[in-house]
Amino acid sequence: MSSLQFKRIRICSEAEQAAMELTFDPKRTLLWGPNGAGKSAVIKSVFRAIGAEPHGELPGWDYRAILALNFSFRGREFTSVRFQDLRGLFEGSELLGATTSDEEWNEIFSEAVDFQLRLLSRDGQLQRASPEHFFLPFFVNQDGSFGSHWDTFNGIRKFQQSALQTLEYFARVRPPKYFGIKAEEQGVKVKIAERRAEITTLQRTRLRLKKTQRALPVRLNQREFQEEIQELTRRLLTLSKAQEDLRKHIIEDQDLEVSLTEQISMSEHALKVHEADFQFAARESIDKSEFICPTCNAKHPESFHMFLGLAEDARELNLLRERLVHMAASAKERLKRNRSKAIALKRDFSELNALLATKKGKFTFDDFLKSRSVLVADDQLASEERLVRKEIEAHERQLGEIKISLADLEKHHDAKAPLKLFRTKFAKALVRLEAPNPTGVSKWPLAKRPDASGSRHARSIFAYYSALWHTMVTDGRLPAPIFVDSPNQGGQDKENLQKLIASVVRAAPAGSQVVLCHEMYVEAFSDGKTIEFKKGSKLLDGATFKRLSREMFQYLAVARTYLAQVKDVDGGSEAESQPGPDVARQRVSISGQRPNSEAKQRDLFEP
Repeated sequence: MSSLQFKRIRICSEAEQAAMELTFDPKRTLLWGPNGAGKSAVIKSVFRAIGAEPHGELPGWDYRAILALNFSFRGREFTSVRFQDLRGLFEGSELLGATTSDEEWNEIFSEAVDFQLRLLSRDGQLQRASPEHFFLPFFVNQDGSFGSHWDTFNGIRKFQQSALQTLEYFARVRPPKYFGIKAEEQGVKVKIAERRAEITTLQRTRLRLKKTQRALPVRLNQREFQEEIQELTRRLLTLSKAQEDLRKHIIEDQDLEVSLTEQISMSEHALKVHEADFQFAARESIDKSEFICPTCNAKHPESFHMFLGLAEDARELNLLRERLVHMAASAKERLKRNRSKAIALKRDFSELNALLATKKGKFTFDDFLKSRSVLVADDQLASEERLVRKEIEAHERQLGEIKISLADLEKHHDAKAPLKLFRTKFAKALVRLEAPNPTGVSKWPLAKRPDASGSRHARSIFAYYSALWHTMVTDGRLPAPIFVDSPNQGGQDKENLQKLIASVVRAAPAGSQVVLCHEMYVEAFSDGKTIEFKKGSKLLDGATFKRLSREMFQYLAVARTYLAQVKDVDGGSEAESQPGPDVARQRVSISGQRPNSEAKQRDLFEP
């Protein structure tokens, strides 16, 4: 299992017209500085760029910023780009896939990095594991990794028992094929349980029917019933349209009322200014026998026509204000009427909707039983029960085949050795880090996190993660980089925490890439790359935006072009028909043409 390695993160905020760029050392990178300087924002952006959502909020952060993460895997160079829900994966300048769907992105990412883990979603669907699962064992998040639960990423609990299966996958407690088959087994069990619940309901219904000894003669005209339902539906649609029209009128009247109120205020202000100017001109004219402009102080011969013009302006302003007041009163009255109508329509809509639901519900079960005899109804239910039992038998045969496959996999795989190695490493790490020694380390479950309190709790957590890393290492390399966002100690145990982290870094698998965020400089990173973050300094700057923005916007343009082509080919929206990663590579390249086309492809990254 080769290692994924992060190369560079770029963050481009169009709203702030600012950006940043940060490269990672192949072995060790230290981001150090005081709290609030932006270290966690950079780390969380790294994982958000690749489709994972770290736990914890970033106050004041622009979540609409464009993110681009360069990483390598097995000699291939990738760029993962994200803008809100839009995510795209590039290899060089060629787009491998783009989507706004989480499930589709999981497919694209897993295909690129050979992540074979499949999990069962909460709704019983077998799906590819997400990037959050890929990085789960290797990211120590100060906002979610120091508790007793797996809260490192927000989306972990979308799947059933996902943390345990992720750790077993990377620790090789189970072979990769095991998890897909195990999830399939769980899905079949859920289906069997659902069918058995259906049989219980059918049997209970049949028992109640048998207590009724006579038929219930009811004349039920299905055509008339359907016509009644259609009429109710038409009335609902009419009411819905009327509600929409009223909403539009209400919004327009509200805007008009605000606009007229502002215009009335402006006209009254103009009248006050005009009156003051008129009085000034009159006073100066009496004193000096000449007309002085109140605005520019220019002198003019005293003129009856000049004062008559000012008086006419005042009259026009008064007329304008009166018209505006009248229009505002009309708008308020109309708004009041429309609001009253909206309330009445809402009440009518609710009553009609409830009536429609009641009639539909009555026909589905109650009217069916009343329109037929007990014997006919019992025959129908018995037939349905037989069909459900056949489904259960088919699922049980499928379950038996799955159990045979699982047993065969487990027979040829040693599940005990990785667990033994993990517990040994955990015990040694607890001693080395002088952490509290919990009870039962010799039988410690792989997914159980240490649960302690006080400043020494961090020692137990780091000992646990260290044991995981050394269990998951292959040929001196880990599947993903180690990221540690050290906790805020608030001035407590800072010196000991620094020593602790240095010890963990030195003990990390030799071939692993390690990125650490810490308040203080850590000497253990002196042979790697160190970046100081200063409080008060801006994380993003305008000069970097000018340098990066063109390429970042071109990434988005290519991804959006691809999505538009997918919609055109499928004849529908992306949500209706979303291609998988294999289809994505067949449909579009970075040039916007089909692969294998004889036409020369033009690189969209060129001007």
